[in-house]
Amino acid sequence: MDPEIMQVMGCTCLRLRRATRRLTQIYDHALEAAGITANQFGLLMRLYGASLSGSPGLSIGALAERLGTDPTTLNRTLKPLQERGLVRIAADPADGRVRITRITERGQNEVRAAIPLWRAAQTRVESALGVTATGALNELLDRAAALAGPVGSGT
Repeated sequence: MDPEIMQVMGCTCLRLRRATRRLTQIYDHALEAAGITANQFGLLMRLYGASLSGSPGLSIGALAERLGTDPTTLNRTLKPLQERGLVRIAADPADGRVRITRITERGQNEVRAAIPLWRAAQTRVESALGVTATGALNELLDRAAALAGPVGSGT
């Protein structure tokens, strides 16, 4: 086979995307009983963490940055959560152009109820990969995420 094609087939990005799809399926399946996806769970946990630290909420831009996504994609993810009453989005009183996202009490209750489901998926992954390897993988992923810089920066 052509060496260049072999090199591309070993591409880190392609391998990471394949692994991400498979791992996401594990978490999505586990969280299905809670009626949320792994992506929604992560978003709700970010907002829940912000609420526990006393934050009045996160702007769409700040939340998108923390999640490593863009505001348009984030809005699509937020919409069903808002419709279910799990999050509230309102204009920032200090700057009406900025929208602040907050987790609601219902959202807090639902995300707390989903934690054991997430934990089961996490345990499955750790059992398959090993706890040490999972920790090392998480460190590598954090380093890889930091390489890219802010979403949309192209750096």
